[in-house]
Amino acid sequence: MWRLRRSVKRKILFCFLLTAGGAGIFLSGSALSARRTAKVYEVLLAERDALIQGAKRLAYVTVKEVKAGESFTSENTERRYLLSEQAEEGIAGEVLGLAACADLPAGSIVSTALCGSQEFLGTERECVFEDISLPDCFSDYEMVDVRIRYPNGENYCVLKQKRLRRRQENPEECRFTLTETEQILLSAARYDTEVYRGAELYVVAFVEERLQKEADSFYVPPAQIIMQLKESGTEEISVPVSWYKLRESLEQRLENDV
Repeated sequence: MWRLRRSVKRKILFCFLLTAGGAGIFLSGSALSARRTAKVYEVLLAERDALIQGAKRLAYVTVKEVKAGESFTSENTERRYLLSEQAEEGIAGEVLGLAACADLPAGSIVSTALCGSQEFLGTERECVFEDISLPDCFSDYEMVDVRIRYPNGENYCVLKQKRLRRRQENPEECRFTLTETEQILLSAARYDTEVYRGAELYVVAFVEERLQKEADSFYVPPAQIIMQLKESGTEEISVPVSWYKLRESLEQRLENDV
C-alpha cells in the first residue's frame, strides 16, 4: 500500500493550516467590516427616521378644486398624515366651516394663511340683484366692494368686503350674503339711484384681498334710514350724529348740480 512520506504530510498539514488561517482572518475581517457597516447604517437610519418623524404632519388636503370663498367641507377636503417641511403652526388644524381665501387645486395642503373665518349671523340672507353694474371680468366668489357714484362724480362705499356670487345663466345677476343692516343700506343706495338720475351702483374688486384694508369712504343714507339704523340698535355699524349733517350737505350739493 502506497504511503505518504512524512515530509509530504508536513507540507499538506502546513498548507491546510495556512488555508484555515487565511480563511479565519478573512471571515474575521468580513465580520468586523459588516459590524462597522451596520453601525454606520444604523446611525444613518436613525437620522433618516428622525427626519421622517419630524416631517410628519396631520393636515387637511383638498381632494378637489376649492374656489376662493367656498367653504371647506368633508366633500372637498380630507385629513391625512403626510410628510412636509412646512412648519406645523402654518398648517390649519381645523378647516371645516371655514372659507378658502384663494383658489386651491386638488391635492393642496390647507394652511392657516389660506383659511378665512366664515361666521354667519342670524340675520344674514342671500340677496339677488340685477341693477348693480357688474363687469364680465369679475369671477364667481371674488371679494368686492359695492359703491355708489352720484351724478356730480362723488362716490362712496355702500358694502365692504363682500363675496360676489355669479351664475353663468344670467351674467347680469349678482348675489351677496347680507345682514339686515347691509340690506337696509343697499336698499337706501338703490333708492338714491332712482331719485338722482345718473347715480349708479357698481362693484370694485380687490387687488390682493389678504393684504388690503377695507375702504375708508362710507355711504351716508337718507335721514329716515339713519333714524331706522339708530332705532335698531345694531352693533354692526355706528351711527354718529354728524350723519344727518353730512347727508343734508350731500343732498344740497346734488340739488345744486341738477
